[in-house]
Amino acid sequence: MENPEDSIFKEFIAENTSAIEAEEKEADLLIEHGFKINIGKREFHIKPLHFGTIAFANKYAVKLKVNLLSDDNSSVFKEMEKNIDPFMRFIAVSILHDYWKVKLFTGLLSKYLKWKLNPQIALKMSIAILQMYDIKNFITSIRIIGQMTITSPKETSLVDGKTPVSNLSTELQDLQ
Repeated sequence: MENPEDSIFKEFIAENTSAIEAEEKEADLLIEHGFKINIGKREFHIKPLHFGTIAFANKYAVKLKVNLLSDDNSSVFKEMEKNIDPFMRFIAVSILHDYWKVKLFTGLLSKYLKWKLNPQIALKMSIAILQMYDIKNFITSIRIIGQMTITSPKETSLVDGKTPVSNLSTELQDLQ
């Protein structure tokens, strides 16, 4: 007969594992397909981000700085006023997703968003956009590239150190 505590623990693990797997699938879908959102009378599609879009969006994300350590009660409102424009530009760049569209229409779209978005929707959008950055895979690829060189081939492993990844230069030598 099984201990009731063991069955409760197994059930807890099963529920949490399935929740984590569902969250990972959701994040993968977000990265692969983007998402659509209705703002005002328009529907916008935020497509999967490319490095160019991320670079433009980062210009505005870096400008977001909140300092609430002042004794002045109006500091929250001052910080909000300073950060609304870069925040709306960050979202606008992610929506526009094209070099010339970003260059030409970021200001116009950010003004539209300023008058149509509420803070709750803007927060949800920014979290989704940041998930679409796919920083985990970007950092992993940079680490792998940093380990691989043509002149000194070696076996590399992924971030977890368990999964071996073959080296292209050694595979090419094997074919010859």
